[in-house]
Amino acid sequence: MISTKPLVLFIDVFFYNLKYIILDKIKQNIVCENLEVNNKSHLHQHHAQSPKNNNSHFEVIISSAELKKLKTIEAHKKIYAILSEEMKNIIHSLEIKIN
Repeated sequence: MISTKPLVLFIDVFFYNLKYIILDKIKQNIVCENLEVNNKSHLHQHHAQSPKNNNSHFEVIISSAELKKLKTIEAHKKIYAILSEEMKNIIHSLEIKIN
């Protein structure tokens, strides 16, 4: 019989660190003066469409001269592209605020 414990551990660690994965990926790809990521999943836990994984709804607050040069839609597209795998597989909602 094959043990599933390593897989469960990997999933637990991955979900626990998703906030930090988001921070790291954005910092690696965008010059930021300030970056804050807030997990807002607890505010949506009773919604019917919420994945109930405690890592589904995030808010990104970013200060970046690089992004301020872009139109809002282009800046958002850039962030979504950076987080494309997470958006496809884990994140249900991403709120972006650019200062």
